[in-house]
Amino acid sequence: MIYKKILFYALIAALVGIGGYQLLKANSKVDGKVMGAAINSVYGEKVIAARKPPQRKSDVDDPKIYAQSAALIDKETKYPLYSKGADNAVPIASVTKVMTAIVSLDTYKLDEVIEVKQESAEVEGSKIDLVPGEKISVENLLYGLLMNSGNDAAKTLANGRGSEENFVAAMNKKAEELGLRNTKYYDPAGLNDQGHSSAFDVAVLFSYAIQNETFVKIVNTPEKDISSQDLSVHHQLKSSNRLINGEMPFEGVIGGKTGYTPDAGHSLVCAASKGGHTLISVILKTDSSAKEASAQETQKLLAWGFESFVF
Repeated sequence: MIYKKILFYALIAALVGIGGYQLLKANSKVDGKVMGAAINSVYGEKVIAARKPPQRKSDVDDPKIYAQSAALIDKETKYPLYSKGADNAVPIASVTKVMTAIVSLDTYKLDEVIEVKQESAEVEGSKIDLVPGEKISVENLLYGLLMNSGNDAAKTLANGRGSEENFVAAMNKKAEELGLRNTKYYDPAGLNDQGHSSAFDVAVLFSYAIQNETFVKIVNTPEKDISSQDLSVHHQLKSSNRLINGEMPFEGVIGGKTGYTPDAGHSLVCAASKGGHTLISVILKTDSSAKEASAQETQKLLAWGFESFVF
């Protein structure tokens, strides 16, 4: 009999918790809100019940984040600390390249060499100026992809062992495996604004990506010179992330990925650590059109997170 009572009360508690989370999600779409449950079923079923979630300090106000969508999560628990339109599916531009890097790391060895095709070298938008016929390592292509947001590097990686179509299919399969239900990719560079994700999905993806040491090393690099395999072609790289490249430094920053198209606006996903805890911030489409706006909002959100919670 006592076991039946325990089971009954456990069921009631679970139903109340689910209802409360749904209410918080509904409210979060109007303005920035502090959240209170695991953001993703893949992680929610694993970690949140086994760890004490971060505790909000009572004397700290919510931040004013000037962007269409934003999210802040704790890396260890995947606990969402802040949400503003964070479930809305929106264009993410070159933030797409986080998944391009993940699939590339799953697909290739770092010392594998890929020959650059003319169509990849001639892609529009940001480039590292790859030369048709140039042979370059996967590792160097990843630096060009994540530091300078090279669209030519993205297409070269996507076509390295087959078709871009198959590579994009692998990106979408990985998104499904990670439980990213508001995410769909149409190209490896993020040029196609039909591609979309949400702030929460991007946060979960980046928390996954920074488990890879190579990924972290690259997104934490301010400047780097890379070369073709025969050293005949050189490319000077500088991180497009202002929190990394010295323009707007932030203590404890791990790295991130920028994104911009006219439709997607200025965006940035970024991680930082302090006191042994790592937070991941996502800013999608800043209200301001200034190039530094996404870095400014990211600094604000990360600083608020570290100051407002006890971990």
